[in-house]
Amino acid sequence: MDGLLRSLIKTVRRRLRDDEEVTVEAVTKELGYTRQYISGRFHRVTGRLLSHFLKEKRLEKAARLLRGGNLRVSQIARRCGFDSENYFRQQFRERYGMSPRQFRSNGHLRMTPMAARLRPAVA
Repeated sequence: MDGLLRSLIKTVRRRLRDDEEVTVEAVTKELGYTRQYISGRFHRVTGRLLSHFLKEKRLEKAARLLRGGNLRVSQIARRCGFDSENYFRQQFRERYGMSPRQFRSNGHLRMTPMAARLRPAVA
């Protein structure tokens, strides 16, 4: 993997850890490149859309927060960068095959066949 993508992934991890915005705009601005340049490069190297990769990382953070804390689902949605709780619930269900509340109760992930195919090739 090239240096720019390593920097991108490192930036995404840090921004998630520090509860900072994890959007294409925020990440590319921090790296000092245009959205088009980084998105295109990411797609050429991974075959995936950068926006989908970032959403997946935000959903993974949400799963960790659901597993390990007492925050309300609406708080977790906002903390993970989802403006709409309904959209968050829909995306979480699509990705993991259960609602955030079901996940919190079960304590483990059940990956849907579609989600398994979409697993990232990069960190």
